[in-house]
Amino acid sequence: MTTLPALRVEFAPTLLAWPFLVLLALVTPAIVLSVARRDRLAQLPLLLAFIAAMAAVLLSQTLAAFALSWEAMTLVSAFLVATYHERRAVRRALFSYLIIGQIGAVCIIAVLALLAAHANSVAFAVIARAAATLPPDLRAAIVLLALAGFGSKAGLVPLHFWLPRAHPVAPPAASALLSGVMLKVAIYGLLLVCAVLAAPVGAALGMTIMIAGLLSALAGSLYAAIETDLKRLLAFSSIENVGIIVAALGFALVALAYAQPLLAGIALAALLFHVLAHGVFKSLLFLGAGEIAAAAHTTDLEHLGGLMHTLRYSAPAILIGCFAAAALPPLCGFASEWLLFQALLRAFTGASHVVQIAAVLCVTAIATASGIAAIAFTKAFATGMLGTPRSTHPRTREPLNAAPAALAWLAVLALVLGAAPMLAMRPLFSLVTAIVPASAGALAWAGSVPVWIAGLPAAGAIAVLMLARARGVRHVATWTCGSPVGVRSQYSASAFANPLRVLLGGLTRPHADDTMRTVAAFVQRFARRTRIVQAGYVRIYLAYALAALIAVLVVVR
Repeated sequence: MTTLPALRVEFAPTLLAWPFLVLLALVTPAIVLSVARRDRLAQLPLLLAFIAAMAAVLLSQTLAAFALSWEAMTLVSAFLVATYHERRAVRRALFSYLIIGQIGAVCIIAVLALLAAHANSVAFAVIARAAATLPPDLRAAIVLLALAGFGSKAGLVPLHFWLPRAHPVAPPAASALLSGVMLKVAIYGLLLVCAVLAAPVGAALGMTIMIAGLLSALAGSLYAAIETDLKRLLAFSSIENVGIIVAALGFALVALAYAQPLLAGIALAALLFHVLAHGVFKSLLFLGAGEIAAAAHTTDLEHLGGLMHTLRYSAPAILIGCFAAAALPPLCGFASEWLLFQALLRAFTGASHVVQIAAVLCVTAIATASGIAAIAFTKAFATGMLGTPRSTHPRTREPLNAAPAALAWLAVLALVLGAAPMLAMRPLFSLVTAIVPASAGALAWAGSVPVWIAGLPAAGAIAVLMLARARGVRHVATWTCGSPVGVRSQYSASAFANPLRVLLGGLTRPHADDTMRTVAAFVQRFARRTRIVQAGYVRIYLAYALAALIAVLVVVR
């Protein structure tokens, strides 16, 4: 049959897919443990199907295999988002997710079709061999379509508005997979196109990708800092971290275009390391948010507080996750960003002016985003876990079961990857060397995280304790302008973020709802106009099927 070659489905692991498969393998035990309870066990089949679909995307080696696996991943994740579909907010979030998901899928299928038409093959190995002969205009169109298609699934600005809607309404285990792993599968798709299927990508396209990532990093961290719902805060934080990853990819492409393979190698290794780090600590934090919701019956930081004693088993793991998300040493979030800064700072010694300008933009934006992220997670832990409860709603004391064990597993991974980053860096640099052979000396050049930097937080804490002991501790009553001291006298999440909100003014007003209403109105108008093709006559439907069959035969002939 002439259609069989075009519809061939092949799966096999590749070097580029291994870090993403390792992330999936590391997070899966925690997901299974988190639902190993009678009231959550019904979620397990869909979660396992979601994991299998993501693995299928990572293993796909032909156009049909990738497209089918991608659609399966989207549909299964949509069912997970719709778990509590009786709520209006869930249905609205699902609508947003499906719209963006299908727009992205159209862009991705267009990318794969253009690559297959140029190489006259649907096999990724053949497409990769023909990548060097892509015409410049076609290459640019493919990369921009890939940025739109995969970027929409990854949550890049301005196609990010579905993410802070969909992730918070899903069950905790689903949110952990969505944010911790699925966004990285989208990153894998973008990396596959830019580094393999459409390589080499020029400096202009690399700069475009980098700027898209930096804007997402800044916007995500800013909205996370002013957000008062914990799960929405985590969703915005994912936008920030995806932006850092995409910015690292863009910088690596710019460095490669200007014959700086060592810089590109370090940036690509940092990208993959941050994929692992973010997948671990964000899965930890979303599962932790689920435990907070189970104990306090809300994730609104304005009504939380004092959960350190209620969540006696999960609280230490959540603290580790917040430290990692704030990029504090010696945790994995700091180690991966430190490695990226190594590439950026090395650009100032001997690199071309364009690469140096790209490095300046990255250092400035990523350092700013990391600082704002530290504010966001200080606020999240301080107002949610410390102090006294802000509501009188009865709280459920955390039992010792499999859920805290899931958090402990991810917390240990975050500690190990941060304290001993070379365990991940060595295999990652070996992988990068296979992709960019000229970057063979990047590992020795980048080095590891200096011990004195990793020990700074501990040294600071010890110094503060010693100073307090030397000076003595005074106990004085809290002054509240003569008013009685109550629960509402505590610093709230809104008050914590208010200086930042005042400083940045209009930038802190999200316009996602307006964007969503515009998109939704367009989709509804389009649906009403196209009702004419659904007349209810079987003969018309058979004519549609015949026309589609003829079109397929003409294309694959």
